[in-house]
Amino acid sequence: MSSIEEKREALAEDLQQFLTYCDQAEALITHSPVKPSPQMDFTSLVDEIFPLPLDKDAPEGATMKTLQLMVGECTRCPLCETRTNTVFGEGALPARLLVIGEGPGADEDATGRAFVGKAGQYLDTWLSPLGLSRKTNVYLANIIKCRPPENRNPHAGEVASCLPFVKRQIRLVKPELILLVGGVAAHALLESEEGVGKLRGRFYRYEGVPVLVTYHPAGVLRNPDLRRPVWDDMKKVAAFLNLTLPGGSK
Repeated sequence: MSSIEEKREALAEDLQQFLTYCDQAEALITHSPVKPSPQMDFTSLVDEIFPLPLDKDAPEGATMKTLQLMVGECTRCPLCETRTNTVFGEGALPARLLVIGEGPGADEDATGRAFVGKAGQYLDTWLSPLGLSRKTNVYLANIIKCRPPENRNPHAGEVASCLPFVKRQIRLVKPELILLVGGVAAHALLESEEGVGKLRGRFYRYEGVPVLVTYHPAGVLRNPDLRRPVWDDMKKVAAFLNLTLPGGSK
């Protein structure tokens, strides 16, 4: 084990031990039995203090610029053979809101930019009434960075290949809230097979970051009946971020 790995392991153990001491102190103060805290994942904090050495195949520890270069050169799955451009993501850094979709479409593949087709333009109409924009306070990304042929859903292996890039991207964006649009994104990050209809309407957490789920704008364009539930979800976004809705309400 390298010196940096030993330090990382020791720090994680010390942090967990600190929680144990806090539990014991609380029991003494309240004259109650010790209630041990659950094992915590301190990976994010350990990464900040003792980042792993960067190598070209490991997104952990990469800067946003380096991560984008990694994605641009990625050959981890067969989608690299059919793409025109990788679509890394774009927007404000840090961002109040991080929107994560499923994957690039034809317009995104042609331009290398996220959410620039009809669905992306429609997404902008969800965000702008709340004062949200990729230019000022929103970052846009997808679970996979290359377009699947004919816009099919990505295969499990393709998602698994891209997920390390997405996880690092989330840490670098440092969002206050993540909005997952569509089932592919929700299933990948929440590790749930439930449909969007069942997942939406309540908050989840991903590595400590609050998460909401709603329908993908492309799906709403196909089915206008989904507009009402999407607006309900956007009202939850506004309330969480303390944003003013059209008409002056929050």
